[in-house]
Amino acid sequence: MHIAIDDTYSSLEQTSSRFVTEERKAHVAVFVPDKDVNHIRELIGACLTEINSQFGIEADEFHFYDIYNRRTPWSKNKVTERQNLAIFEFFAHIYSLYRWKVVIQTVDEITISDHPQKLQGKIGRLNLEDKADQSLFMLLCKIKKDMELNPEPLYVLIDEGKGKAGSEIGKEIFYNYSSSYTGKFASSSDEGLIQLADFLAYSINRLTVLGMKKSRTEVDLWFIDIICSMNINCEDINKVVLPKNFTVEDFDR
Repeated sequence: MHIAIDDTYSSLEQTSSRFVTEERKAHVAVFVPDKDVNHIRELIGACLTEINSQFGIEADEFHFYDIYNRRTPWSKNKVTERQNLAIFEFFAHIYSLYRWKVVIQTVDEITISDHPQKLQGKIGRLNLEDKADQSLFMLLCKIKKDMELNPEPLYVLIDEGKGKAGSEIGKEIFYNYSSSYTGKFASSSDEGLIQLADFLAYSINRLTVLGMKKSRTEVDLWFIDIICSMNINCEDINKVVLPKNFTVEDFDR
């Protein structure tokens, strides 16, 4: 099993929700069976080559924050609003065909207050007093617990940042895992599975942000529909039906 992990953070702006805070740190993992890995890598690489050719850009990866906001190299003079949304639609279609398992871990001040046990010290590269590292640590623990139910060789790829591409991560957590474990940081520009995790992480976080907006545009509603249509295979996501004009109170409830 290959598991790709990417992070997603809040905008640090005060939210109108009683439960979603501005200091949240989250990590999202997507479980890709070994048999699908090469096909997905080739598909994402071929799609990027085609888009670069058609749009006349030089993107070396799909980075979905930049795509959604049409930031360089996906700038407004190169990519129209509908074209950038079509990229989301393409990835949503690919995910809906496979519906790989997704696991999410978020940490904020509410998480800390809900769990009186304090995390202190370090485990390998992870500082357990830092919210982002706490989020990654807890996600890796969830993955280990889940995979122990049906252990198989595990390859964990985490978007670089905390460590350089190729450097090891997580062996202190998986030291007694029942099968083999390999965990490394990877560059998103070199690893299509990280780009897939980036798509899911950005989309899930964007849904949360849109849920707290006082009013939503037609594009906002389109985005909600296209991401929800994937029916993300994730026990950490609650799925409900709300009217188009739902409020933050509805969202909180």
